[in-house]
Amino acid sequence: MKISYLHNDEINFVRWDNCINNAFNGNIFAFSWYLNILCDNWCGLIMGDYKYVMPLIPHTIFNKKILITPILGEKLGVFTNEILTEKIVNQFFDAIPSDFKYVSILLNKYNKVSVSNFEIRNKKIFDIDLIQTYSLVSQKYSNAFRKDIQIAKSNSTTVINGLSPNELINLSLIKGSKSIPKLNTTDISRLRMIIAFSIRYNLGEIYGAFTAENNLCAAAFFIKSKNKIYLLFSTENKSSENSKAMSILIDRFIENHCEKNLTLNLDNLVVKDAGIFLQGIGATDFKIKKMYKNNLPFLYNLFLK
Repeated sequence: MKISYLHNDEINFVRWDNCINNAFNGNIFAFSWYLNILCDNWCGLIMGDYKYVMPLIPHTIFNKKILITPILGEKLGVFTNEILTEKIVNQFFDAIPSDFKYVSILLNKYNKVSVSNFEIRNKKIFDIDLIQTYSLVSQKYSNAFRKDIQIAKSNSTTVINGLSPNELINLSLIKGSKSIPKLNTTDISRLRMIIAFSIRYNLGEIYGAFTAENNLCAAAFFIKSKNKIYLLFSTENKSSENSKAMSILIDRFIENHCEKNLTLNLDNLVVKDAGIFLQGIGATDFKIKKMYKNNLPFLYNLFLK
């Protein structure tokens, strides 16, 4: 089947979203409403009658066209409800127009690829299956994580669901707070729009942790779609680091969502030694591919993030 490269105004959003919604590997980041927030001129590669689709996020650097992975829109690549082979994924990357001199795309975990004209890098992600009872899930907690929860409880840390977007973002802007991912002013505006849409359509939740003095010290925004929940943004201040507030926040979220057919992804967790932390709550690690190509003149690279 032929692969077509379509600009934003040529894409049938209804057919596109039907493909993502029905795709066995569909995720929230590939729906048209989400892509519209990330980039108003996103484009796509389409095979057949929207049987296979691949979103592309274009930018320009001094008139040079590039494709990037947006900081709030990872795990893209090829989506379909049909058979997805390595050969098909390779065909999509071969179909990327040659005038894109720089390409950096993080794929979803169901994309296998081996094209020779791209550098292929591995990135580790962590997922937790929440279909079991909380009792069974928490049995996998490490002693260190159990200790962190007890420290948070001994500090009278409380956790609530239903924090406002302003509370979440304002905490991240306080001097000394840490956030993952780190957002600039434009990214913060995009995050606000994503939160507003997701809460309106019951796709998102904001959890917050408070000190004994009722001061917000940690917060996290979760977004869900197609039996998957992603921790999109998390932030905490020094008080949370010391009191382990983020630990009890994540534990409470897990407890509230157990016994559901859901997979929780916690890549954007703002904690020290995140890999050790995630293994300590029983998360399973997977390797996903990042496709990279750089044919830009040397000086242009100084302006890339």
